[in-house]
Amino acid sequence: MSLCLIANWKLNGSREFNHQWALEFFRNFIGQNFSYLGIAPASLYIDHLKGVIADHGIKIGAQNIDLEETGARTGEISASMIKDLGCVFSIIGHSERRMLFHETNQMICQKLIQANNNSIIPILCVGESLEENQSNITFNVLEKQIIEALQDANELSSLIIAYEPVWSIGSGKTPKPEEINSVHEMIKDVVQSRFPKIGLESVLYGGSVNYNNASSLFEQTNIDGALIGGASLDGKEFALIANVLNELKV
Repeated sequence: MSLCLIANWKLNGSREFNHQWALEFFRNFIGQNFSYLGIAPASLYIDHLKGVIADHGIKIGAQNIDLEETGARTGEISASMIKDLGCVFSIIGHSERRMLFHETNQMICQKLIQANNNSIIPILCVGESLEENQSNITFNVLEKQIIEALQDANELSSLIIAYEPVWSIGSGKTPKPEEINSVHEMIKDVVQSRFPKIGLESVLYGGSVNYNNASSLFEQTNIDGALIGGASLDGKEFALIANVLNELKV
């Protein structure tokens, strides 16, 4: 089945962290199916984390890939490199990449192509600012991001989209579940109508997701799962969120 719950550890972690996280997660997760779970650690720890979680079936991915395959691009990591380490997905176009590293929709498009060329599932992140949300142009902003990111990558074999309102990430504030559900429905409609050759697997929500609000989110028809930042750093909490998703969706 498709990836439905992904941990984005961002700039956090260590070898000791990996061991402690796994201990807490496996102690609290009550399901038997791990195939819908993914973790994106800092790239330096991909190989180590794979060994720590062993053969349970949790998917490992990267937080970012370069838009080129090879070349004089010091510090970058290609899709083929993460594939070589056993990764199956990569987050692409996260709002922090857009803001801090000035990634454009055109650059993100090239990364989607690189992921597809290497059989890596891309997790395309889209989201609006607080000002855009308050101006009631969320749908317009997201549609533009999606169309520009996919215009030259319109035959992806698989794609997951993560809707992450920029104003909600790490703030403790989330839109109402019904509002998120409507946004997800719109995203699915845009992709399926404009890009029929793209295999859209799921649409995830990201932005201050935690155990306390997980049920209200996953009960919604069009919220297929979540891309989780801060709460995913706690192995126990991530397990509890996975238990909720397992009960309602899996």
